[in-house]
Amino acid sequence: MNWRAWLSCSVAATLALAGCAPKTRITKAKGEEGEVVIAEGVAPYKADDIPGTKAASLAAAQRSAVEQVVGVYVNARTRVDKAVAIEQSILSKSSGYVKRYEILSEGRDGDWYKTKIRALVSTKTLHDDLDTLGLLKQPAVGYPRIAILLQEFVGEKESTDGHATHALTQGLLNQGFKVVQLPRSVNLGDDPIEIAKTLSHNSAELVVAGLARAQNLGYGKSFGGMSSYRASITFRVIETGSGEIMSTVSETASGLEATPDIAAGKALEQAAQLAANDLTSLPQELSKRSHVDLTISGLTSFDTLGSFQKSLLGVPGVKDEFMRSFSQESGVAVLDVSIDQISPQDLADACVKIGGSAWSVFQVNGRSVQLSASQAGR
Repeated sequence: MNWRAWLSCSVAATLALAGCAPKTRITKAKGEEGEVVIAEGVAPYKADDIPGTKAASLAAAQRSAVEQVVGVYVNARTRVDKAVAIEQSILSKSSGYVKRYEILSEGRDGDWYKTKIRALVSTKTLHDDLDTLGLLKQPAVGYPRIAILLQEFVGEKESTDGHATHALTQGLLNQGFKVVQLPRSVNLGDDPIEIAKTLSHNSAELVVAGLARAQNLGYGKSFGGMSSYRASITFRVIETGSGEIMSTVSETASGLEATPDIAAGKALEQAAQLAANDLTSLPQELSKRSHVDLTISGLTSFDTLGSFQKSLLGVPGVKDEFMRSFSQESGVAVLDVSIDQISPQDLADACVKIGGSAWSVFQVNGRSVQLSASQAGR
């Protein structure tokens, strides 16, 4: 066998051992799980160890392929917070997630050796491992910061003792809320909604504004010489920035004590504590308002989705994103996008700007946005 024939056989054998063939194109069989991605890897070029150089470059390409899938399925904040776990438990065994691959190109580039592959990555195995590590869970709902603007009265006289304010504050703190002071620049005599509109989420997410009043119910033998007061508290929960009213709370309670002042204070405190309990579900309600269900149809590739997600996180007002599902066959992705001080319509417009001329807004309905990424997706 002459050297040309020997070289031809060696190349063919090498391609066969690598799990690819020159004319093979990686595709998914009907119903087969996984995602097809194109990735590139580089490794230092070592003239005295060409097989080792190629193997290192191929391993880097496989790692890059798995990183692409991880980047789509795991939100940005989790990737940063759990970088060590992802590296040790996922990326260190990237080849185990690659079901098949083909080498699109390879060769020396200066001091480096580059390998470009098309790979079918097992999303089921990867998904299961990510889920076991707790990396697919959405961040826990956080407790918002609340500023309290409450006027208090005993009878017709305004009270500065702050019984209701203190009790409401403590009740919220006990539940995990953060209670903050309004900025000094705020004029407390202004309309609470207008005050909330002037505030950004950097100061507080919510303003609780309202009135608490205690009324004397009588003093005499029927109460054993004790003073009896009934207090009522009513307030609105207002979102900062938008000035939108999220809920209205109203509670009443009584106080029976030795003196009028103590009885009035006790009644105000009891009413405020009851009101604080009414806000237990507030974090979940606020979370729903800050999240938008984003559905994109007509996606032509997995790479397109990954690129879009990276650009989306650079949009002002977009805090984070979490992919709920993606089907490469249908080209439909469903994402949960966390926004701050922008509307769902603003988000939709920003997405179309990222996507380009082929993208369009199909529908914006409440907290749901539907986009088309191509003419075929409309």
